[in-house]
Amino acid sequence: MSKILLIGASSAIAQALQENSNKDFIALSRSAGNLDLEGDLSELDDLGPISGMVYFPGTINLKPFAMLKEEDYLADFNVNVLGAVKVLKKVINNLKEAEGASVVFVSSVAANLGLPYHASISASKSALEGLAKSLASEYASAKVCFNVVAPSLTNTPMAGNLLKTDRQVEANEERNPMKQIGKPEQIANSINFLLDAHNNWMTGQIIPVDGGMGNLK
Repeated sequence: MSKILLIGASSAIAQALQENSNKDFIALSRSAGNLDLEGDLSELDDLGPISGMVYFPGTINLKPFAMLKEEDYLADFNVNVLGAVKVLKKVINNLKEAEGASVVFVSSVAANLGLPYHASISASKSALEGLAKSLASEYASAKVCFNVVAPSLTNTPMAGNLLKTDRQVEANEERNPMKQIGKPEQIANSINFLLDAHNNWMTGQIIPVDGGMGNLK
């Protein structure tokens, strides 16, 4: 069985994926914004064919626009976009060797839904979605699929500051059309499905897993 590479494998969603999928994973936890192709990723040199990759690293940097500095935008872009680019440059040939591979990026509902205080996050996640579509087109003939899962607020440690109190939880549930906050397992289920995209005739798609928040009032 060809393996699937998980970048940012210590995240709550990545852990849920590993616990609930029968796929064979190579799990790496890295500081995505400072990945070094020759150093941090040197252990990927002899991978051989891999049938998939999931890029989990992300940021929650909520600030009013007036308070955001250039460094905030650069930091979010480094984690959300350049980290993925660096890994892909390392393993794209391994993905092509599999003769049917799927890459999944984790974006955010904020990439397409206007949300206050999300200027730097939405900019970088929108770039990640654009990257996925471009690569999906470029590598379609090589049988490497690129798709994106775009969650709404999910109950993970990274989102802990937004869910500290019962009042915060209730307020965030009320904003969602389905009156729920996402669970890591729900996002992991969608990622698991997209890892079979090469068999399901899917590429270049942005899949919202958000309780309808991105499309419903």
